[in-house]
Amino acid sequence: MRRNQDYLDCCASGGKGRLSDLYKDFGDVRDKEFRVWWQEDRRGARLFGEQQLEVKFKELESSAEWGAGWTKDKVMVVAFPLAVGKRRLMGEIRKLLDKRHTGKQGRPALAKVESTARYKLSRNYTTANLETALNVYDKWVENNAKPKSEQIKQWEIGVELKLNKLAIKDAYSGLKQDRAVGRNLLGALVKRYLTQAQKTIKSLELGVFPVVK
Repeated sequence: MRRNQDYLDCCASGGKGRLSDLYKDFGDVRDKEFRVWWQEDRRGARLFGEQQLEVKFKELESSAEWGAGWTKDKVMVVAFPLAVGKRRLMGEIRKLLDKRHTGKQGRPALAKVESTARYKLSRNYTTANLETALNVYDKWVENNAKPKSEQIKQWEIGVELKLNKLAIKDAYSGLKQDRAVGRNLLGALVKRYLTQAQKTIKSLELGVFPVVK
């Protein structure tokens, strides 16, 4: 958000402008440390935390406890005949779960579970990937702000940020072919991370976090 000029303008105007609705949730991000911003008024939990499950694990005492919004993809209702032995009963339960529940042991079936967070993550990501993309973006902006004569090439940004050790070694090889391969790879990496960062910075205007492809 600190890299999105439209949002910074909104902060400077006290929440007015095109991104005013987003500002109501995220507030002024210009000066506060991330931890302070995240914990203030439980902002992080409110915006990105999952809400409590609508369905509680319990025994239904009567049909009146059947939830009006229960659908097959969210709830599995099963009748357990208590006259059957426990071992056989557990075996049948496992068979049903294996068919309906695709999650691994200790984890939910993520592919079928819809997020209840106010702002949902658009895909899986790693903080390392996001940090690298941000560093590339910042270095690119810094480089473009310099006079033309002082600017470095895109592959050299990859060298400064140590994006790929082997490619850096090749980039300074005595062999012309190896130099070309190394520099092309570093340039491609910089371009990829830069594109990721630009998409992420732009997508936040729609309340989408993060975009990494």
